Amino acid sequence: MITAIDLGYSTVKMLQLSNGSSGYTVLNSGAKSIANNLKSYDPEKITKANWVAAIQDLSKEMGINPKKIKNLVTSISGHGVSVKQVSTMEMSEEEMINSLEFEARKHIPLDGSEPVIDFHMLGQDKKELDKSNVLLVSTTKNIVMNHYDIIKDAGFKPGIFDTDTVALTNCYIHNNGFSNDGVDVIIQIGAMYTTLIIWGDNQKFFTRELPIAGHHITKAIMKINNLNYEEAEQLKFDKGVDSLSQISDDKSENDNQSGIKVDHQTILNRLCDELRKTLRYYMKSTPQAKFNSFHLCGGSSNMIRLKEFISETLQIELNYINPFEKMTQNQTVDNPEVFAIATGMALRGNTEK
Repeated sequence: MITAIDLGYSTVKMLQLSNGSSGYTVLNSGAKSIANNLKSYDPEKITKANWVAAIQDLSKEMGINPKKIKNLVTSISGHGVSVKQVSTMEMSEEEMINSLEFEARKHIPLDGSEPVIDFHMLGQDKKELDKSNVLLVSTTKNIVMNHYDIIKDAGFKPGIFDTDTVALTNCYIHNNGFSNDGVDVIIQIGAMYTTLIIWGDNQKFFTRELPIAGHHITKAIMKINNLNYEEAEQLKFDKGVDSLSQISDDKSENDNQSGIKVDHQTILNRLCDELRKTLRYYMKSTPQAKFNSFHLCGGSSNMIRLKEFISETLQIELNYINPFEKMTQNQTVDNPEVFAIATGMALRGNTEK
């Protein structure tokens, strides 16, 4: 059995998977809000203590004894982690590590600590046959140790450290596999970041984190409707996209339609603009690629009518990722797309245990 913990900026998610002769089985899953008081919630001010408390509370609710967990996978996320495809000449493993550490320093925070890297060989470069493509994952020792302390303080023995981007990729590969011809696109909308992943079997791996996500949508709802954070979150949950319009008593429903469009443009169209720019950038840098399919997941992705809004604005067909599509479930899981990262982590844990 593998246990995965996804440390989000709004909720902590936990998932337990087993792998048997009939495939994977979802044994246990749950989610817990990090904030006890949403009225004063600010994800930019989350401390280690907030995550530790949320993990401990969720463990109790799910009947998990941290001391008995032997196989654990957790994920490091945010701008402190870089995942990039790079090309390198054929060289010895020692030379490869030194070269990749030098490359990693260009993409991680300068926090005074050494880089920590992991890499996966993707195969020969199709354009430059004397080079190999490598998926380079890098962060810093300080970030790793901070993550280690959270897991340890919550009562668990730290195990495999993954990243959100790699976990999402593994989840998608398990269910769908990437296209041989063209690329597939994954859009993961969390609390603080929207992660975009673009990849195909014969194309360049690309990922970007956009600083527009669920928290920023809630802040926009607060401003438009003059609400506190807790009230805005509830309105977002109840009305979805429509919560971004201020309904005035002295306006008819028809008169307000133009107001809805303007309000949407302040945050949702900004998100779509960034998605569009990123897709265009990829096409310009990889002109032989074509977009085959678009997939949505993440804790903020199930906002009512958000999927339809993105689909209509970008003129694409967008489908939710169901990470449990090819698994047996011991329990019914509402909004399975929320567990895409946790599922990818657990799948990796099963292959590396």
